[in-house]
Amino acid sequence: MMEQSFSRKHTRCTIFWLSLLAVLLVSAVAHADAHEYVFFKGTQYPLKVVFIKGDLPGPTVMVQGGIQGDEQSGFVTAQLLSRSTLHRGNLIVLPRANVPSINLHLRQINVDMNRRFDKNYNRFYEDRVARVIRFLLPQCDAFIHLHEGSGFYYPTYIDKMRNPKRYGQSIIVDTLLWKGARHSINLENTVNDVLSRLNSHIRSHDYQFKLFNTRTFDKATSYPEMRKSLTCYALAEHNIPAIAVEVSKDIIQMDWKVHQQLQATCLLLAEFGVEAVPPVFTGEDVKRYAAKGVRVTVNGRAVNNGSVIRLAPGSTLHVKPEETGVKEFEPALALFASDRPGVNLIEAHRMALEPFSNLELRVDGRRIARSRVAWTGTMPSNPRDDKPVFVCWLNGSPVFVRAGEVLHAVRGDQLILEGIYGGARREVLNLKGFVAIPWDNKGQDLGWEIILDPENFIGRYAVASDVPGGQRFKVVRETPGVKRSFFYVDVAPRKVYALRLADERGQSLLIPWSKDGRYALPQGKYVLQETWSNGPDNKLVAMINGKPLKKGDSFLIDQQDAASLTVRQATTFAKLGSMTFTPSRLAAAEGFN
Repeated sequence: MMEQSFSRKHTRCTIFWLSLLAVLLVSAVAHADAHEYVFFKGTQYPLKVVFIKGDLPGPTVMVQGGIQGDEQSGFVTAQLLSRSTLHRGNLIVLPRANVPSINLHLRQINVDMNRRFDKNYNRFYEDRVARVIRFLLPQCDAFIHLHEGSGFYYPTYIDKMRNPKRYGQSIIVDTLLWKGARHSINLENTVNDVLSRLNSHIRSHDYQFKLFNTRTFDKATSYPEMRKSLTCYALAEHNIPAIAVEVSKDIIQMDWKVHQQLQATCLLLAEFGVEAVPPVFTGEDVKRYAAKGVRVTVNGRAVNNGSVIRLAPGSTLHVKPEETGVKEFEPALALFASDRPGVNLIEAHRMALEPFSNLELRVDGRRIARSRVAWTGTMPSNPRDDKPVFVCWLNGSPVFVRAGEVLHAVRGDQLILEGIYGGARREVLNLKGFVAIPWDNKGQDLGWEIILDPENFIGRYAVASDVPGGQRFKVVRETPGVKRSFFYVDVAPRKVYALRLADERGQSLLIPWSKDGRYALPQGKYVLQETWSNGPDNKLVAMINGKPLKKGDSFLIDQQDAASLTVRQATTFAKLGSMTFTPSRLAAAEGFN
């Protein structure tokens, strides 16, 4: 594939022209070799990845949208692409890389995720997501990033909306010709071939796409921040062509932008040797999908404009998405309480220890409903007024901890500080060493999802722990007007003990875990049944030869090759270790028993 303008002998994905003429929403034919996996499932930052295998072998290309939540075209385009059928090659699609920012329709929450690829950061959820993206890229032969920028890119200044500092309606490369260690990649030729086809159907010169070379690697580049971007990382670290497709935020026709971005993506895929057939859709489908087919209930009552949801103080909210929207678009749903904006109750538990005024339902960041909350009854009193009781959620289960006691947890567990049982005022709970809102640190950690990873806590706040290898942190009640009290959280290292597999006859095999060890298995198919550790198994993710496994997924041990099974923490994606499974005959030949 090298000097890579890639083979142009493959079909140029002409199917995408049909999308301009479509009048009905038609579901894409489900591909037999398409499957999805959700990393960080059950957290506030789920990352859905769709793997699609083509009918014929070919390159693997990764396409990503939604790294910045105010760029709707990118994640809608990527979502539609994830429902494609492939005639040749393979796709790895990440439709919504940054769900929390999409929920709030913001570019970023803590940090700009597209500026976290110059090193392996480990502080915010954005860094955990970036860790998975870096893990997936070595499996790919090319990368396409979908964005939506302001204004209209022009290489020379025309006016404030049309100049080199605007990104809209451009196809961006970090350099025209990349001279890598293994081969050279001619990004200029690849993009120009696409532009000649793409722009032939766009009349307005402003709306036509233009080649935007950021000259990322030049010392005098005007865009030094691009050295931290994902395209730069993919090109420089993995020597694969990496290209960004930007439509303009200042074009108001969302359906037109999605059509054009999908066309550009299909043309690039064809340049790379991947033939994709995306679903057919109409402009009305794009405009209205977020308001169609969504129904969320709280304690059995639907969240609707003008409705009233009655809650009793101290009750638990049972949030249930009953309808999740148009299947082809699979929008991100979020339900926010007015006192905790940004905490998605669809992915978090809540006990109503403090009143709030309303519940707001958002679909891909767009508010579609708001219900008023009416409170009935009084808050239950503290059973022992002399010793406050802290209410927490640990891995989704309620936990009550008296002041001075220790809550035992394992690294990677999820903790939510709910409040004080029977408290009569707005509480302030501070987990010393953790900062919930870095840009507005007031010591308030109540209500936020806390991933117990001491590596991204402030180390000087750790105190001596009774757990071997563990770390202890203090949670302090700092509510104005009341006596300070506290409890401790002990965070033990997470340890993997064993794997339980089932063979082709359904018989279970218990395999003791041996980090970096080897284990001989007879040739055949095996099903992952369970991964045992000193914490809940849903806080672990197992991967076979780099592919994530869900419970019940199978993998093959063949006669020729060993298989590597890696276990990582599900909430941080930190690696806990690997084991190599060797076919019995191969193991015997190597003198391994």
